[in-house]
Amino acid sequence: QWINFQLVKAKPTFHKKTFLKPFHASAEFCSTCHKVHLPKALTAYKDFLRGQNHYDAWLLSGVSGHGVASFYYPPTAQTNCNGCHMKLQESDDFGAKLFAGSDKLSIHNHMFASGNTGVPAMNGFLDKVIEAHQEFLDGALRVDVFGIKAGGTIEGEFHAPLRPDVPTLEPGKPYLLETVIRTLKLGHLFTQGTVDSNEVWMDVTLKSGDKIIGRSGGMDERGEVDRWSHFVNVFMLDRKGNRINRRNAQDIFTPLYNHQIPPGAGQVVHYGFTLPEEMSEPLTVEVKLQYRKFDYEYMNIVAQQLKPNDNPIAGYERGTPYVNELPVVTLAEDSITFPIRGVDAKVENADREIPVWQRWNDYGIGLFLEGKAELKQAEQAFLKVEELNRYDGPLNLARVLLREGRVDEAGEALNRASKYTDPAPPEWTLSWFSGLVSREQLHLEEAEKNFKNILYGDSEERRSRFFDFSRDYNVRNTLGLTLFDRAKQIRTEDREIERIALLEEAISEFQNALKEDSENATAHYNLSLIYGELKQPEQEKLHRELHEKYKPDDTAQGEAVRIAREKYPAANHAAESLVIYDLQRPGAPGLKMNASAKLSSKNE
Repeated sequence: QWINFQLVKAKPTFHKKTFLKPFHASAEFCSTCHKVHLPKALTAYKDFLRGQNHYDAWLLSGVSGHGVASFYYPPTAQTNCNGCHMKLQESDDFGAKLFAGSDKLSIHNHMFASGNTGVPAMNGFLDKVIEAHQEFLDGALRVDVFGIKAGGTIEGEFHAPLRPDVPTLEPGKPYLLETVIRTLKLGHLFTQGTVDSNEVWMDVTLKSGDKIIGRSGGMDERGEVDRWSHFVNVFMLDRKGNRINRRNAQDIFTPLYNHQIPPGAGQVVHYGFTLPEEMSEPLTVEVKLQYRKFDYEYMNIVAQQLKPNDNPIAGYERGTPYVNELPVVTLAEDSITFPIRGVDAKVENADREIPVWQRWNDYGIGLFLEGKAELKQAEQAFLKVEELNRYDGPLNLARVLLREGRVDEAGEALNRASKYTDPAPPEWTLSWFSGLVSREQLHLEEAEKNFKNILYGDSEERRSRFFDFSRDYNVRNTLGLTLFDRAKQIRTEDREIERIALLEEAISEFQNALKEDSENATAHYNLSLIYGELKQPEQEKLHRELHEKYKPDDTAQGEAVRIAREKYPAANHAAESLVIYDLQRPGAPGLKMNASAKLSSKNE
């Protein structure tokens, strides 16, 4: 080591070149593993299949300062991954230096907290790693027991937000519990990395005194989480409909479902239950968002492959049933107690230290991201936000209305959002949705102005917050499409020069999109069309072939999904457009109910 240090000091340029400085400090360096594809040589399927891609989720987020469509934005952009995952630590290493804002020599911490808790635990570093992870993850996410609906259905009478007011529940009646998971400090999708074997789930318990009357997310005696729980993961399949359960990347084909949460967004999880006919104490709901690396299914496969002289896994002895004892980290939790009609007991709940408008907004975001199943409920949530005098209400309402095709109403909502001044809506987000509305209304020149303002506009706010929206390739593609559409409107020979100019400008925008994402199927497809218009067959053929290479093979996925839905009933349930998890499913780990308790029949 001493010789190595002397060599570095003697010729630092060699060291610098070898370790890719300054490229190693950029998000693009991280993308070499966090934005990948699987080639045909690996999959024996097609030339390009997208694998893990958390780089684009960061690039198109508000956290990076590059994405225009985020629900929330930080005070300043986080321009690379090191800022979060490699915090500074004091050091006397000869490579240490004084970083901006620090008066002590420091280096970047290489523990990469928030990552893999499983391997360090198996190597005896459990306490140190768990402590570092818990410190890093503090405040990264939250869960919120937001509301409850009478009748146990989506359309039931809604009591929200819960706390300070909490309704009195009636014995023997069905209810639907509405919980929200929110990503706070993350700059990428949650969960990250190996989403097929990461285990993140909601652990929910209903108690009345010392009796557990509802449970989801419990573990059995082997340490396997109830498969009917809500998992924040991707249920990935191979071409035969089998789950990718052993890190067999070569077989990745299509997801049955994708429950990842974008940065600065929410996810709503619904739980159905029926109160027992007889209750003597209030009802307490405890909700935890749990994380474990790795899940039982994967670790059991690993254990069964051990050879006699292999090192045991966490004390596992070959030939015995495997028990997953890898550490579980609680990422976030919440609890609430409901009074029960006819039960004389004092009930107190601490108020949530979250602005009421934000709780409604997070709930609406989660419903919106679920898709078409709950757009009506999302609309109602965003109207509540508007009633609470926040621009987020009408701005997010416009997202819902655009998805439903109610374009004129979306324009009216954006007009209302634009009138807010304290605080004012992000001008770039307002321009984005205003441009989309103008496109739908065929006001293409107005749409073009909106998109160009995003890409080429400048302001003191953007500079001070390190925001640069010229890298949002979705805006680039949409501007390119708008220019292309304008060119197609020109049908007379006397305007041919104008038409060609618009087509060439569209080409420039699509090429700029490819500078950010060279595998962008949308850009390649439109470039093939434009080069066809310009009678440039070589370029047309090139981009047509690249589009064929990079576009998803949607038609080939149906059979694998059909087989998986039959083979994995719990995952099939979780893949539905509207999912209600049964808190009183017979046989659920941790649930032992009295014979007198009336069970919900939602998912029996």
